[in-house]
Amino acid sequence: MTHVITDITPSEEDPNFRVIFVNGAPELTIPTSTVERLELDIQQPWTEELATQIASLTDIERASAMALQLVSRKSWGVQELAKRLVKRGIDPSIASQTVEQLNEDGWLDDFKYACARIREWTRTEPASRRWLQSKLRERNLSEDIASQAIDEELGDQSEQDAATFLARIRLSKIGDVDEATSRRRVISALGRRGFSSDVGSEAIRRAQADLA
Repeated sequence: MTHVITDITPSEEDPNFRVIFVNGAPELTIPTSTVERLELDIQQPWTEELATQIASLTDIERASAMALQLVSRKSWGVQELAKRLVKRGIDPSIASQTVEQLNEDGWLDDFKYACARIREWTRTEPASRRWLQSKLRERNLSEDIASQAIDEELGDQSEQDAATFLARIRLSKIGDVDEATSRRRVISALGRRGFSSDVGSEAIRRAQADLA
């Protein structure tokens, strides 16, 4: 039996969707943009290939709408956004295709995203370059992009200067405790932000001198 599209009508629930009738019976409801993109028309043969095309385009449009909604709320890295789409049920290949298109269209920019994250993470306390590299790697950003962003945001600030600044912040917050306890707490804080023990020890020495 030959199957053909016998009608295409607006959805009563959403005017942006169309109901496709095949041989007089409603087959599926799809976005109007999909109808226009595939140039669907009455009396057009309804085949398995066409049904597959429609399903693929519908999934892509769903992924795009979801991605744009996420991007409108905050900035995302390319791979990070793809992973989020997959977690929300989007097929991995479609998620990848969607974010690549958004990247080409200028909606995503890994470098600007990395810079924004670095500013966020160092707004109140400095961090080492190693710590920032690790955090950016967790966001699925390439090592090259991460390095460029770190150089952009930290400029020529040395690890020692950054660690000393953090040591001063932490020392000023510590209450009435003995020197050994104070030192241990600051060293621990410096370590959590990625500074080596040698840099940390020198940072404490300089910070204590500054606060004396």
